[in-house]
Amino acid sequence: MNIDVRLATAQDRSLIEEFYVREGKNFQQLIQHSAATPVGASSETMFVIAVIRGMVVAALKLDIAKDPSLGRIGFIRHFEIEDDLEETDLGTKMLKKTIELAHEKSLRALEAAFDVSRADLFDLYNESGFREERKEVYLRKDFRPGFFD
Repeated sequence: MNIDVRLATAQDRSLIEEFYVREGKNFQQLIQHSAATPVGASSETMFVIAVIRGMVVAALKLDIAKDPSLGRIGFIRHFEIEDDLEETDLGTKMLKKTIELAHEKSLRALEAAFDVSRADLFDLYNESGFREERKEVYLRKDFRPGFFD
């Protein structure tokens, strides 16, 4: 099976949106959040995709921002792979392409953010040379019930 792993172009937008919808994600929300990274506003946002016969089967979002202490760094988010391809080396190929892009763009580091329930991604990142930098927990205290509670 010939899988093309590459940087997405503007012409790929509808294919990427279709992929994220199949994965149960709201693509419009994903791109609206591109302005925010852990260190501030993103200066560039791009997607790395895997395509088979004109269909996106894997995608990840890469935001680039400037960390005051390090310089330009990349933030990987929303990394998804079609269920039938999760047990292949596609995830490794996607990360290799992202690391190539990071070198081309002279980034000082890459960081990845994902849901704690995604042990598969944790293992993939570890195997690709990422190390656990810190653990973050998001907590919320609600003060009043919603309309339908």
